[in-house]
Amino acid sequence: MKSEFEIQQSEEGDSASFDEDETIQKEQPGNQAAEKQEEKRPLPKLNLQNKEKIADVLKTLEAALFLANRVVSFEELSSVTGVSKAALRTVVEKLQEDYTQKQGAIEIIIAQDGASMQVKPEFLQNVSELSKKPDLSRKSTKILALVAKKGQLLQSELKKYFKGEIYLYTTELKEKGYVDWEKKGNTRLLKPSKKFMETFQTI
Repeated sequence: MKSEFEIQQSEEGDSASFDEDETIQKEQPGNQAAEKQEEKRPLPKLNLQNKEKIADVLKTLEAALFLANRVVSFEELSSVTGVSKAALRTVVEKLQEDYTQKQGAIEIIIAQDGASMQVKPEFLQNVSELSKKPDLSRKSTKILALVAKKGQLLQSELKKYFKGEIYLYTTELKEKGYVDWEKKGNTRLLKPSKKFMETFQTI
């Protein structure tokens, strides 16, 4: 038969064992949280901690947009970069940010379903003749570049920028499909057309 002292020691021992178990149990949720946090990655198929891998993907993406010379769908970009379609927009946004910081003449444009690389509109007027040959007169090309830079422009406002005949050149642009227009009072509102966007890599 155990004495009262022995019983008390036994209970203290059981209590100590329980405390150790409780300590172990408290550590487990922390480990599980760390594991869950490690599993969460912004890019499911790309480890963002691997800077070398990110650099390779960005270079591949840049090359794809440069060579395509058009709007490339996220599905196509996913195929060539190995990044999941769901995560690809994040990568494209990173490339866009890099180009914005460079403050150069090239920009990355992100659309709903894809992305493209293009010359900034403010530089297009000086270099458009070196791009795909649009088969336009010199003055029409300059007018088209200005309309693209502004996004839209009233035909009557072109007189502020160009001397002489305007109507014949805007008609040329319309007939060849490089601008769309709509009636605005006594003039027309000119906008770059889909054909222009495809020809000059603009979204």
